[in-house]
Amino acid sequence: MNRSLITKWPRILWIVFVLSLPAIIIYSAFTKIFQCPACYLYEDSGDGLKNYYTLAYYVQHDKGWHFSGMNYPYGENIIYTDNEPMLALTLKWIDQHVVDMDRHVVGTLNMLLLISLYFSVLLIYKLLRRWDVGKWWALASSLCIIFLSPQLWRFHGHYALAYVCFLPALFLLMDLLVRQEKKRWLWASLCGLLLIAMSLMHMYFLLISLVVLFSFFVFWGWYHRKEKKLLKAVLPWLAGVIIFPTIILMGIRHTTDTITDRPTEPYGLDVLSVTFGSTFFPFFPPFDKTWTTVLKQDVPGFERVAYTGLFGLLMLPVLLFFLFRKRDDQLLTVHVKAFLAAAVVTWLVAAGVFYQNGFKFLWEIIPLLKQFRSLGRLGISFYYLYMLVCSYLLWQFFVNMRNKEMGGTGGYVLSIVFIFWGFEAFMNLKAVRDPIFKTNNYLAAAKDDYVPLLQKAGFKPEDFQAILQLPLVSIGNENLGVAHGFWTLREGIHASFETGLPLIDYAMSRTSIAQGLDIIELISSPYFEKKRMATFDDRPILLVCEEEFVTPAERRIIDMADKIGTYQSITLYNLPVGKLKTITLPVMPEDLHDVKCAGWFNGFDDIKCDTSMSGAGALPITSSPRSLWSYTDTSKAERHWDVSFWSHVDNKKGVVPVPRIMETDPNGNIQSNAGKGREEIVWAEAYREWIQVAFPLTTKGTGYKYELFIDNTGPVIDNLLIKAVGDTCILHFPEMTLYNNIPIPVRK
Repeated sequence: MNRSLITKWPRILWIVFVLSLPAIIIYSAFTKIFQCPACYLYEDSGDGLKNYYTLAYYVQHDKGWHFSGMNYPYGENIIYTDNEPMLALTLKWIDQHVVDMDRHVVGTLNMLLLISLYFSVLLIYKLLRRWDVGKWWALASSLCIIFLSPQLWRFHGHYALAYVCFLPALFLLMDLLVRQEKKRWLWASLCGLLLIAMSLMHMYFLLISLVVLFSFFVFWGWYHRKEKKLLKAVLPWLAGVIIFPTIILMGIRHTTDTITDRPTEPYGLDVLSVTFGSTFFPFFPPFDKTWTTVLKQDVPGFERVAYTGLFGLLMLPVLLFFLFRKRDDQLLTVHVKAFLAAAVVTWLVAAGVFYQNGFKFLWEIIPLLKQFRSLGRLGISFYYLYMLVCSYLLWQFFVNMRNKEMGGTGGYVLSIVFIFWGFEAFMNLKAVRDPIFKTNNYLAAAKDDYVPLLQKAGFKPEDFQAILQLPLVSIGNENLGVAHGFWTLREGIHASFETGLPLIDYAMSRTSIAQGLDIIELISSPYFEKKRMATFDDRPILLVCEEEFVTPAERRIIDMADKIGTYQSITLYNLPVGKLKTITLPVMPEDLHDVKCAGWFNGFDDIKCDTSMSGAGALPITSSPRSLWSYTDTSKAERHWDVSFWSHVDNKKGVVPVPRIMETDPNGNIQSNAGKGREEIVWAEAYREWIQVAFPLTTKGTGYKYELFIDNTGPVIDNLLIKAVGDTCILHFPEMTLYNNIPIPVRK
């Protein structure tokens, strides 16, 4: 045998071992997916099912940057649908030019996430080896880092954020760009292309990457500030990696997006952030008892998690000492320290420390930053950076022990660390994996559920123009949302995918405020022409209803339709579009006089405001809590009231109100002080740029005091009506008549 081959044989075996081990682990954990990629869904409801659907529907029916499967007839830009635009465009090209992809989208997505998981181990291993970490410890660390990663929890629905290989690839290219003296143009170009590709899978990768790159840029430059030649050779390339991909991505978004009223004040900047606990205390079974038993708190949602493992907590003092010590006797040590400093800055951003402590002005100067409302997602990049440095420092500890002829002791320490670290990684992977294998009942290729039901009743899918699922779902406008049907949307998606009909409902991101209002207007009282109806054609609408959960407003829509049949808990109806377009007015007094009722009305006409629903004024809520109404009951009996008022909604500061009723007994004791969050209000009435807040109130009689507050700033309130249940109240204004506080516009 060739002697050179003999000497290379151990290296070949090691390469085969490194390539095979993560593949064996991943195959063992996800065997069912490998055996039948399209047979299972990682998640079959909520965001998870919706994100499969938006990708699969696009590949079957759409092209370019437009998605038509939801929000009929408007559709949406694919950037805002969570359907991974880069993947969607690629699969569509393959579908058109190579092979029919209709049956393979779900399987392709499932396999891509597992392939990404495999390559992430190799990328982390390669980076640690470049940091001179021994090959056994580099492999052990890379397995632990990846399988303990909190990013794996994105497998449960946020698939575009679940490509585990993206950030390790970025860090490896950063390392090559800075430390590889040759072909820096190549590493910078690859880094920029990767950043564009990552961001076109999910725009959060843009923010995550820019924070890492900028902070690394600053600290690496500071640590090498005396090496002018090196700075001139590296910093322009790093700057280019930040600037040019950002310009390209913003240009793509600007040129492909025609919507002008997307929400500019998304919810979550103040709450969806990491904490010390969610970074260093476990959150998955069985270790989640740390939270529920020891800390007496709920386990944080995965939007806030950057868990480093017990190993990460124990290493925290070591890493802080390493970061702040002044002696840097190795170039590699300085290089790794720049990565650690970037990790610290990233964590501070993810925790909202900068946002909450003097830097909010940046979010006002650069409003685009507000679109990245979940700062906690930056915890993903912190995790990798932090754990990479932990692995490096432990190896340095072993090297120092070996140099002092204590290598055996150092090896035992590494072995013990690996046992505990590996066990946590195994339990994390198991917790992620166990609920994943959900049978694909909703996006299967067979058309054997809804289509046969329609055919039995004499219909074809193309007889209808769109599907309206009830309970209604309208999620993505941020300032308002109809979410009570979200968990039944699975059947709307099922029916849409099987029939090819688009949904009128939608669950997407940063959707037009006006379109959010006009879909609620669609189910509002039939007293005026509905904006969205003007865009419909003459074909009927297919209602997909889970009737147990519909609201009274939705029941009125169902009562207009003709029953087709039932599938499990779902009833299908044929709704002639003419019935939905018909304007039906209540009985009105012929003399056009107001009809007063027991209660109170306030049109706020004494408060001049350039935004009003009717009359000359409205009430802007500029400080909170703001009292709208106060009443001390003088009745001797319990009485029931309907409370309603209108709130202006736009994409700026016109947020929906958070109302609260405080009840005080005759002795001055507060009996109830309950507010209604935005997700608790069942929206049923909208009119142009206004939405109605309505809820019941029961007063208890003599001496009880009631006060209505608005607990958030921003809303503009008009036309507050509190009337006795069963009464009719009619008020005339030049612009409209309010019939029980529902507008009937004056015909011109």
